[in-house]
Amino acid sequence: MPFPTRKNRRVLSLLCLLLLAANLYVFFSRGWESSLYPESYATLNYPLDAPSLREWVVEKGNVLRLDLAWNRIPAQWRLLVDGKPVQTMPGDAPRLQVAGPVFDGSTRTPLDDLKHAYTLQPLPAGIGPDLHFTVNVISADFYRKNGMQFANDVYLVSTDLPVGQFKRHPLSYWVDDYAYIGAERLAAADRVVREDIGINDSDDTLTRIAKVMRYLSPRLANSGGVPKDDFRWMDPWSMCQEMINGTGKGWCTQNAQIYTFLANRAGIPTRFVFGANTQDDVIVYSGHSWAESWVKEQNRWTYVDMTQSLFGVADKHGALLNTADILQLCQHDAFDGITARVFKDWHWKNLPAEAAPFTPVAVPFDTVNWLAKQEYTHNAVIKYRHPPNVEDIRGVYSMLLKDRTFAWENFRRYLYDPPAAYSLLPTDGPRTYLIRQSLFAGLILALGLLGIASLRRP
Repeated sequence: MPFPTRKNRRVLSLLCLLLLAANLYVFFSRGWESSLYPESYATLNYPLDAPSLREWVVEKGNVLRLDLAWNRIPAQWRLLVDGKPVQTMPGDAPRLQVAGPVFDGSTRTPLDDLKHAYTLQPLPAGIGPDLHFTVNVISADFYRKNGMQFANDVYLVSTDLPVGQFKRHPLSYWVDDYAYIGAERLAAADRVVREDIGINDSDDTLTRIAKVMRYLSPRLANSGGVPKDDFRWMDPWSMCQEMINGTGKGWCTQNAQIYTFLANRAGIPTRFVFGANTQDDVIVYSGHSWAESWVKEQNRWTYVDMTQSLFGVADKHGALLNTADILQLCQHDAFDGITARVFKDWHWKNLPAEAAPFTPVAVPFDTVNWLAKQEYTHNAVIKYRHPPNVEDIRGVYSMLLKDRTFAWENFRRYLYDPPAAYSLLPTDGPRTYLIRQSLFAGLILALGLLGIASLRRP
């Protein structure tokens, strides 16, 4: 291979400078909310820690096999049909036999008449929730008799279990271990969780949430205000101490980060959530920060707003609601039967509801939902941050020199790991990241070629 000429090296040097300039221009001219990557409701709200289905597989003999998505495998499954135990099967291959003799063995049932309620119970007991299905079968013969010659047996399945080929994350994807804070300081925070907040092993999730909020609300009641720039890179334990001690002020963002930190340390899987949609970094359509905590007793994320002393929004059946659920409610003003748990002591003193001091009370959500209605409009973009839970850089680039976790995480989010977003409107995330990654890859390739050319200089 001939040695590269001086002219070729100059061309490569010019190309490197142009690509560097393009990368810097895109970086410094980016909008605050340009790093939004759309995700589906299912991906955001159905983690691998709760069972769901990728698909049903029809096997010979009118057997339906469940292609289950779950990050655990039971030892066995117990099958109940119409409430009666029928059989026990291996934990890695749950199946439903939906045709054949009636289960008392007395007579054979025509396929068209077969409709049963099925329950699969994972064993040992307590490893996970029971799975419920109702199956009705319509045979191909029924269709053929009525003139549809190219028909198959049809299985009509009713279930509340999520079904689909969507991306799933484990809870650990969303939950920060805060290792960058340091073992000694984490130990101090854990002592607060045990001794001051009073978390017990026997506490259920909603009790734990209430205890964390009961601890934080009075201590942060007088700390509202404009946060200093250092709070952009400071870890939530440091922010918590400063705001409690009166040496720092904070907005909803700081409140949500502090709650997320202490909730995770209290054994409540919790993620930081924020919503905003800006234009040219000036016009702000909406902007707020809150959290979602995983309630294992229901296998659901629940909405928690530390700033509003509000948690546990539920429908009329008691099922807890996540942010995307509340966003949909706000679009249709559909709040009948929706309740929320609040602490009256700090934010809702004038509510016409009786509650003992420092005790949460359930109230109609439409009496405390003014902020939700203001923020969760059709323009809102809901963003879900996964660890590490540090702020995004906002203009003051010297902050990148203050903390390596902050610097690395902002680089990662900028280039290849965007926060997931949920919106009723399209976001520009895919195009934005294609441009960033293409320019960066081009720069690395050009630098590599220039390096090789320099080494091969005659």
